[in-house]
Amino acid sequence: MKLTIVSGRSGSGKTVALRVLEDLGYYCVDNIPVNLLPALTHTVINDYETVAVSLDVRNLPADPNDVSEILDYLPSAVELDILYLDADDNDLIKRFSETRRLHPLIKQNIALDQAISLEKKLLDPIAALAHQYINTS
Repeated sequence: MKLTIVSGRSGSGKTVALRVLEDLGYYCVDNIPVNLLPALTHTVINDYETVAVSLDVRNLPADPNDVSEILDYLPSAVELDILYLDADDNDLIKRFSETRRLHPLIKQNIALDQAISLEKKLLDPIAALAHQYINTS
């Protein structure tokens, strides 16, 4: 089974990428808690050849550095591919100002530019594991 993890900063295009993969025949799961990823793969490994999941700042473990340890629990038959989407800070700010959606870290009562910077820091462990990195600016 091929497992594609789509990750990246909010506003970078993860939802669009996941929809494209679904159109290509992938079984897709949006925003699964990363701790449940091994259970998901064990459950669907015999039913689907291609699976894609999106991971973002909302579903990371308490310590984002634990992501690589969690990925070690995937079945050995899983071929893992991590796609990391990002964009320049100014483009992300513009995208959020053009939509009615709030950045997920705004709940912490911080400014949008601070939320975007914090999200980058929190997602660094996943970005470091990425096989493919796409800047969508």
